[in-house]
Amino acid sequence: MTKSFWKLLLREIGSSKARFISIMLIIFLGVAFYTGIRATGPDMLQAATDYYAKQNLATNSVQSTAGVTQSDLAVLHQHRDQISYQAVKYLDINQLNNNQVVRVAELPSGKLNRVTVVSGHLPRRANEIVLDQQARTLQPNLKLGATYRIATTSALNRQFTRRTFKIVGFVNSPRYIERTTRGVTTVGKGTLDYFALVKPGTLTQTVASRVDIGFKNLRGVTPYTAKYKRLNKTNSAQLKRWLAPQAAKRQTQLQRQARAKLAPQAAKVQALAQQLPANSPVLQKAQAQITHAQAAITAIAQPTYLFSSRAANPGYSEYHENTQRVVALSAVFPLFFIAIAALICLTTMTRMVAELRVQMGTLKALGYSNATIGSEFILYGGLASLLGTLLGVGFGVNFFPRFIAQAYGSMYNLPAINVQYLWGDILIALVIALACTIGSALIVLRVDLHSLPATLMQPKAPKAGKTLWLERWHGLWRRLNFNQKITLRNLFRYKQRLLMTVLGIAGCMAMMITGFGLKDSIGDISVKQFNQLWHYDAIVVRNGSQAAKQRQALHRQTLYKNDLVVKQSQVTVERSDVANQTATLDVPQHPQDLNSFVVLRNRISHTAYHLNNRGAIIDEKLAKLYDVKVGDQLPIKLGNRALKHVRIAAIAENYVNHFIYLSPSYYQQIFGAKPVYNGNLVQFNHHGQKQQNAFANNLLKTPGMLNVTLLSTEKKNNFQMLDTMNLVVVIFVVAAGALALVVLYNLTNINVSERIRELSTIKVLGFYDGEVTMYIFRENLILTALGIFFGCFLGDWLHSYILTTAETDSLMFSPGIHWVSYVYAALLTLAFSLLVMAIMHRKLKRINMLDALASVD
Repeated sequence: MTKSFWKLLLREIGSSKARFISIMLIIFLGVAFYTGIRATGPDMLQAATDYYAKQNLATNSVQSTAGVTQSDLAVLHQHRDQISYQAVKYLDINQLNNNQVVRVAELPSGKLNRVTVVSGHLPRRANEIVLDQQARTLQPNLKLGATYRIATTSALNRQFTRRTFKIVGFVNSPRYIERTTRGVTTVGKGTLDYFALVKPGTLTQTVASRVDIGFKNLRGVTPYTAKYKRLNKTNSAQLKRWLAPQAAKRQTQLQRQARAKLAPQAAKVQALAQQLPANSPVLQKAQAQITHAQAAITAIAQPTYLFSSRAANPGYSEYHENTQRVVALSAVFPLFFIAIAALICLTTMTRMVAELRVQMGTLKALGYSNATIGSEFILYGGLASLLGTLLGVGFGVNFFPRFIAQAYGSMYNLPAINVQYLWGDILIALVIALACTIGSALIVLRVDLHSLPATLMQPKAPKAGKTLWLERWHGLWRRLNFNQKITLRNLFRYKQRLLMTVLGIAGCMAMMITGFGLKDSIGDISVKQFNQLWHYDAIVVRNGSQAAKQRQALHRQTLYKNDLVVKQSQVTVERSDVANQTATLDVPQHPQDLNSFVVLRNRISHTAYHLNNRGAIIDEKLAKLYDVKVGDQLPIKLGNRALKHVRIAAIAENYVNHFIYLSPSYYQQIFGAKPVYNGNLVQFNHHGQKQQNAFANNLLKTPGMLNVTLLSTEKKNNFQMLDTMNLVVVIFVVAAGALALVVLYNLTNINVSERIRELSTIKVLGFYDGEVTMYIFRENLILTALGIFFGCFLGDWLHSYILTTAETDSLMFSPGIHWVSYVYAALLTLAFSLLVMAIMHRKLKRINMLDALASVD
């Protein structure tokens, strides 16, 4: 290649800056989306992996229904070459002074599950306490230096050596990477609100509540991988073998302790037997009590040891599933950009080859080889692709992962991600970018490079005109004016441009519809769940069946309108192939009244469902997660009881959290006992926030009342995180808009360049500037309308796919798109088309008619 050749290449780039920049921008958008979205999932996973390693998150935990003893720890100590472990004491309490369920734990002495201090410091004195960062969200009045008082039931109060503390810090725990969920408990409403950490010696209990274990063979192994799961399965089985003999030993120990405690009373009864006759009622009663106590001691069963892995930690498995959803999105969504970029590049390079036919013929006549002539186009397209790829990688990898992680960051307590360059994906993006430009050029050049120089130096013969099928519709064709006829002829004459424009606009329209549709799907959750499906305003939880005083206290409240007595508890849905899900189990005392408080219906047909004795009604999302349908069995676990299977009688519409509804008789059939109705669903007669807070505070003063959950508060907390999903919507709309603008500009510019002689001719014939612009704009408007039409159907499909892959386990998006969203997307697309035509109008006004009409002969 000579110096003149390089000058020629640079001159071509300089004279066609708009085309060069448009190719570069299209490649930039495609590569940015591809590499950025593809990197997001791995970046999020790496952030979690680094966090787990830094905080030394335990790989396993063990609990026992009788507590973890020194004997249990001694067994684990024998295997300290394979594990590290630490015992943890905690107590779950229901704070009656602020209506929160709190897990108060002593700071363990080991190095597992290190907490992250957000502000302040860890407790150094017996009167100091640190709180979960979530506590500050739930109770804004909790601040550093404030006094924190434990105020629960009398029995639980006695299990603390002190109950007044000074708040010295706020922390996050690796056990709870999800911001709002803290797991289930047997206290209060059944779910924890936050945790608190105190110095050892604050709790009076003699045995540990849990022992955390870290297997050393999992250090350095990436979580969630097949290798991690395989090793963890082996470790869990080994842990169970180690502790298997402990159940019988603990049973013997409990029985021995009980007998030792009973021995003084038995001695007294024996002494009494020597003083009283054998038939004395007092003696017989005392002996009966001793006999009954001895029978109870003999009946003490072996404690149950509960083994759990990291998957039991709230948010651990769900976070991985969310990253997999992002990975799934990255497999489809960026392809829209890549496909549109390829189509536009093919059209652009085709036009470039057509424009430079004379130059190609001249170079051929001067003796330049085909490879040298073709290299100009290859270098032109390659340089645009390379610059677009470099800019796209730099922007995409640094922007999109941070942007999307920020949206998910509202749900998880994880540090900011560190971006990483995935060279495999970057190489694929570069290959695709080069294929879009260089490949397009080679496809177009395959004919021209084999033509004779004399042929190339002649202008290409115009495409032969054809009779349109519309022309045979004489009644319509005769009614069209000249401009309308020429517009239709030009549309069908340039079929490639018609196809490219319609596909490009349809793709952009589809992405904008998806963005607006996501906003609709997220926004509708609140309306449908809290206005259409739930018709109660508060959930009241008691410590047992409703007493007369508790009922009177409820009915005396000024906000009270109506209530439904229910049995409410938290259950865990367990199956090995799906992450454990927490669901609320509701058993109404009067099932016939349930539909006045909760609408149980089919989401599509709105057919109402009613509880019966043949099965449970579950929510639709739970059915999707476990791939079950009506008539199938769902495995659930209530507290520490054995796993039970309930038959599914119906699947009801629901969008937030998981619910399982049983009739009283079916509950008794499954669990072998009558339900204890420990709660009320309460309806209010009006909805002032201050009055609702007063309702909760007044009711909690009644003995036996454990918790009052206001749905207004739940609605606020649940949808704070959903608001951040609007960031994702912004990505869709802005990116789609940018692509639409570039596509329309590029195709319109090609259209004008192809027909410059035609446009110059009509200007010579006396067309005004506005008429010349309308000559082109009418075609663009029709193509834009066709793109908008087909984009609506494509947008429906893409929106449905995004919803399926982007949902979290505890959330189901509303699948519908509002009609106004189609209008917004169409208006934006039309606005971009108008903007492009405004730019083109200025270009058309500057056309040099003489140069354009000059003959090449």
